Amino acid sequence: MPDSAQMTDDEILHFTRIFVRLGVNKIRITGGEPLIRPGVPHLIKQLSQIEELKDISLTTNGIGLITQARALYDAGLRRINVSLDTLNEEKFEQMTRRKVLSRVLKGLKSAQECGFNPIKVNAVAMRGFTDDEILDLATFARKNKYHLRFIEFMPLDADDIWGRNMFIPGKEIVDKINSVYPVERLSLNGDSKSDTAQRYRFADNGSELGVIPSVSEPFCENCNRIRLTADGKFRTCLFSLTETDLLTPLREGASDKKMEKLIIDAVMEKEAGHKINAADFIKPERNMSRIGG
Repeated sequence: MPDSAQMTDDEILHFTRIFVRLGVNKIRITGGEPLIRPGVPHLIKQLSQIEELKDISLTTNGIGLITQARALYDAGLRRINVSLDTLNEEKFEQMTRRKVLSRVLKGLKSAQECGFNPIKVNAVAMRGFTDDEILDLATFARKNKYHLRFIEFMPLDADDIWGRNMFIPGKEIVDKINSVYPVERLSLNGDSKSDTAQRYRFADNGSELGVIPSVSEPFCENCNRIRLTADGKFRTCLFSLTETDLLTPLREGASDKKMEKLIIDAVMEKEAGHKINAADFIKPERNMSRIGG
């Protein structure tokens, strides 16, 4: 995607202020990979100055944390999610096409040393490939006091390999971990009712485990998430088949009132559900790396 097609920092800030006026109070910077965008710490510093924002977080593959963790922390970021599906070097290289597992692990340590809390490790378990590492990842997270999040494998992968034969339900993952490391379910309250994760705590050390059961136990009814892609397309669901172009009217000089109406109109048409388990499910053209999961 050419730089000219992507939102500038000023445009991101402009959109943020519009969304905040409409009630949004939490923002996650994701991707693709956000840390390859020049000046992300400066953008976060500017976002953190918007008083109405209660929370700013970032999801990363972790490769850039060694060099950027301190700058991100100093800019005001306190919460990060790091994607880590395997601790096996060969599998990691097969999945990411790069030999950088050690760099990601060092990046996690760097973030911890800077004071990030919580640090969440996101993992996708796939039957026949990484299912044998579920307990290894739990042990790794417990040892390092990371919050572990297992995300069910969804049909948004770029390689188009998703299938029921590779899908592992969240309950199966929790049961497997619980058989070795007993966990306790955490109750939901307040804003947590719209949380995508079913949250647990390890009974013996207090570290947190979560599963996001998007496929087996859809939480669409309580979902309050919306997404703005790097090229300024507004999506009301990960699996939306339609998008609302917000960047073009903004660049053409549309008023904030006009932009607010475009957003509200799109939200009023938010899908009732993603239909993954329905016969008429249609996979979106964009894969996860182009949506921002």
